[in-house]
Amino acid sequence: MKKVIKKSTVPTYAVAALWLLRALTGNLYSTGKIIGTIVLSFVVFFVTKMFFPDKVTQEEEPKREPAPPKQAADKQEPTRQEPAGQKQPQSTGNAELDQVLREGQQSVAEIQALNDAIPDYKVSAQIKQLEVLTDKIFGYIRQHPENVGQIRQFLDYYLPTTIKLLKQYVELQDQGMRMGNIDDGMKKIEAMLDRIIVAFQKQLDSLFESNVVDITADIQVMDSMMASQGLTDKKDF
Repeated sequence: MKKVIKKSTVPTYAVAALWLLRALTGNLYSTGKIIGTIVLSFVVFFVTKMFFPDKVTQEEEPKREPAPPKQAADKQEPTRQEPAGQKQPQSTGNAELDQVLREGQQSVAEIQALNDAIPDYKVSAQIKQLEVLTDKIFGYIRQHPENVGQIRQFLDYYLPTTIKLLKQYVELQDQGMRMGNIDDGMKKIEAMLDRIIVAFQKQLDSLFESNVVDITADIQVMDSMMASQGLTDKKDF
């Protein structure tokens, strides 16, 4: 229960009525009369207060809604979805191939992160080409795991060395000024990026060599069969 005090307004009104009456009867025209009225006001206030005291009542305090129960600590949290570029590749059933694809995915993610740290438009565009080429190379290996041996040197040396150079570029760039050895190092890496792009392009192109051989053989066989059956404009002599 809560105690509530309701003050009486009667004493206040009584004092106000006294002042009004004194004013109407001309008893406020001098300092002595005003002081006398003030003293009389205190008397009236305390007398009326005795007959009309403040009222004390008891009120119930408002009920508080119970706080919602905390979730149990062992309750499973919703599954968090990882960004598309960081999802773990599905297993191919080949442990060696899975390892190669994981390394490839990690390398692509690392190249992306390094690119984000480089504001230079031209260099950033070069790195984006490397990222796309790297992703395509590993995409091809996923579809043609029998060719994984063709990218062994690319995986063991060229790709990690490229990432190392990009890290060094970011470190030099973060010095905030291009001068002397800092500028020389950055220029060398910038010039090297064009050659690395060409190397990555050739690596990707070489993976399709066997495909082109198969395509050529299929075309030759089909062309010969069509010619032998008179289905083309070619004539045998």
